[in-house]
Amino acid sequence: MSRHEGATIDRIATATAAAALDRLAGSDLVERGCVTIISVEAIQERAGDRWPRKRDDVWAYVGRKLDEHLSHQDIRQRLNETDFLIGMTQEEGVAAQAVSLKILEEVLVFFLGSAEQADFRVRSVNRIDGLNVSAAELDPVRIAVARQRVADPAAPSPYRHGIDPEEERKRNPVSFVTAGGETMKVHFALEHVVSLQHNVTAALRVQPTVSHAATGRVIPTRFFGKLTDEEAAFIDRSALDFASLFMPKDSRSQPPLIVPASFRSLGGRKGRRELVGREDITAEQLRRSLFIELFDVDRGTPPGRLAEVSALVTAVSRGVFVRLQPVKRAAAPVRDVRLRGLTFDAADLAGFDSRLARLLVAISMEAKGLSPALVVQGLPSAEYFGMAQVAGFTHASRRAIAAGESERPAA
Repeated sequence: MSRHEGATIDRIATATAAAALDRLAGSDLVERGCVTIISVEAIQERAGDRWPRKRDDVWAYVGRKLDEHLSHQDIRQRLNETDFLIGMTQEEGVAAQAVSLKILEEVLVFFLGSAEQADFRVRSVNRIDGLNVSAAELDPVRIAVARQRVADPAAPSPYRHGIDPEEERKRNPVSFVTAGGETMKVHFALEHVVSLQHNVTAALRVQPTVSHAATGRVIPTRFFGKLTDEEAAFIDRSALDFASLFMPKDSRSQPPLIVPASFRSLGGRKGRRELVGREDITAEQLRRSLFIELFDVDRGTPPGRLAEVSALVTAVSRGVFVRLQPVKRAAAPVRDVRLRGLTFDAADLAGFDSRLARLLVAISMEAKGLSPALVVQGLPSAEYFGMAQVAGFTHASRRAIAAGESERPAA
């Protein structure tokens, strides 16, 4: 049986473990919370004297489950008789932990007939120093929240629990007056961005919806690029105000946030100062938990300028996504820019299934190989996730509707 001194695994028995640990120690996966350890100690305990005869079968089955759920880029390594190290390269924190928990659950059910909470032994690795691995116990109930999005797509996000409703009312909705004197209202909603491969929540995304206060008529997302600089900057600030309510204090306990922002705003020093100069979000929270989604990049955006702004924003945040527009050669400006992901908003195509399917395939083919993640957001329901996965997208989200928000965009 493996023994633990505090949070340190003190017996690394396999000869190949050193290479895997060295590879992980040289990456940022530990810092991102993407390295976990699952333990089959519960099976060993139940087996008793039969464990030496049963051990090889357990190891083989764990190996099959690792191959089933992980990609070839992911790292998997048996450390000793009961502990298996998992390093996921394409998922963040809680999502990686949820995949590990799923693997362990399937192994426990196969050998024990059921999976009790007390049998779930999952740890998050927080330090690797040679063969010395330090890890913290994880709460399986908390991790399982990342898999709840399938149960009821209309239900509120479980990550809203603990949010002060009065504080949210102060920040959602907000209003501004255009240069023409018209009052516009902005509602914010929280969307679950789901890993299509692993069926877990990989990130939370803030979705702003802009509407005419007098009529409730919604501005389609494809027209956000036509906002004035001042209007875009106001929405950016307001989106961060709303996002700060959900900013994780510990990146290992909650998915990262994706917050849309204007390329024009963040292209200037003032916009970047407003991003990093907030009192309610620490520099560490920005670096560990916040992705910025640039929503107004188009074919006329200079690639060199995009690369410069992306690098500046990435230096103070988790990374940058760029939203692709529904036009030909939409990916032209991003081809030589290092990004964490590309997004495409499908909300304006609701009700046009055949057109949506064709466009998803076209966008996926154009964006292939340009970033680790390709996200389609604004889908009308989770039933469209299969279509998105077949088209080649890695992640998807359904459009969440904030209280008081009109559900139909303007034509």
